[in-house]
Amino acid sequence: MPELPEVETVKNLLNKIVPGRTIKSIDVLRSSNIEGDPTTFVNTLVGQTYHNVTRIGKFLIFHLSNNLVIISHLRMEGKYYEYDEGEDNSKYARIVFHLDNNKKLIYDDSRCFGFMKLADEDSYLLDKGLAKLGPEPFVVNDATPIYKKAQKLRIPIKSALLSQELITGLGNIYVDETLYASNIHPHTPTYLISKNDWKVIIKSASEVMNKAIQMGGSTIKSYHPGKDIDGNFQNEIKIYGKAGAICPICGKKFRFITTGGRGTTFCPSCQKKLGTPLNIALTGKIASGKSEVLNVFKENGYYTISTDEIVASLYKNKDIAKKISKMFSISFINDEVDKSILRNHLKDNPKDKKKLERFIHPLVEKETARLLSLDKNDIRVVEVPLLFESKMDRMFDSIIITESKKENRLKHQKNRDGDKASILEKINESNVIDEHRLEAEFIINNDGNLKELQKQVQNIINKLKSRLG
Repeated sequence: MPELPEVETVKNLLNKIVPGRTIKSIDVLRSSNIEGDPTTFVNTLVGQTYHNVTRIGKFLIFHLSNNLVIISHLRMEGKYYEYDEGEDNSKYARIVFHLDNNKKLIYDDSRCFGFMKLADEDSYLLDKGLAKLGPEPFVVNDATPIYKKAQKLRIPIKSALLSQELITGLGNIYVDETLYASNIHPHTPTYLISKNDWKVIIKSASEVMNKAIQMGGSTIKSYHPGKDIDGNFQNEIKIYGKAGAICPICGKKFRFITTGGRGTTFCPSCQKKLGTPLNIALTGKIASGKSEVLNVFKENGYYTISTDEIVASLYKNKDIAKKISKMFSISFINDEVDKSILRNHLKDNPKDKKKLERFIHPLVEKETARLLSLDKNDIRVVEVPLLFESKMDRMFDSIIITESKKENRLKHQKNRDGDKASILEKINESNVIDEHRLEAEFIINNDGNLKELQKQVQNIINKLKSRLG
């Protein structure tokens, strides 16, 4: 999605094309891209001359003769192209302005989310889309008004920045970049952002976007600011879209989570979440001590969930048992999944493990989200053995991994699981936790005694409590 630097680049390109040009005719190829009556839009603008183009946040403002204004927002894929009259229109041309110099200005929008609307010089700033915008970070000299407004918001700071109401111009790319530069977790509640933090956010946003403007914005995926034109800031991006890359500051791996449906990348070490609730994922290989760690949290009064227990409950569901039975052509007794039968099938048919996971993981994620939504505890810990395989890691603010040497795990497995130990260790061998170790904020070593384990967990609890705000 074009953000302020991209829109600034488009504005600068347009100011080389339209000033002094008169609109001879307009082709409306998709009326939904015009707010208001398309016929009025066309009849009002034909014969008018462009003066210049300005920008407010991510809005383009076309200033024309007779006090007229066009307010334009590019949304996800909107762009403007200059073509010769003899050329075919661009692939996703939606509105075509034929100019008096044998050129045409094409509004192109593959997703059709962008819009333009008529206004006038006297009232366009009162437009509801423009009126709610906060200041651009470049012009903020005093963070106090933003800080006071933010005190009323309990939404994540990333969501607040994306809303454009505190400061304007930042979209998904530059919010991730700004928060990383500011060492602020994207899910920290906005009201907990201090006045000094706002000074840092404003400074970081200004630096990031000024650099992006200098480089013509970012060319990400299908977005280009103009015909055959690329921005170059994507070569300077520090964190956006780089989940799994190593943070050059702390050596941890960047993590991917979701914020209000938007993908978010952050560093689990440099950007620690403040405020409640803190959703913590607990994972580790089989027999590495996850249950003992979960129990320590539970004994300290914190809300805990075991996804193994969720799976066990799902396996008792008659409909789910039938689906798994049909999926693998195996039979269960008593209309519930028999783990032994299923485990033996997967041992003989290892490729079916992925098929089972694709079916069961979304159900586990949905139930986990439901349980978390019902709880009001400050710290909630969820044990998820297949955290990364299920992609449930994106649900959590922090990750704890328990580790234990193979010989210690095997000893524990034999004592606890008897004949199943060898099968469980094979499952361990396919576990991808080692690949994600650097995404964890906390690593617990369980090669000592229970007292040492409890001490490690208590240290983690103390650190988490210090962030509650």
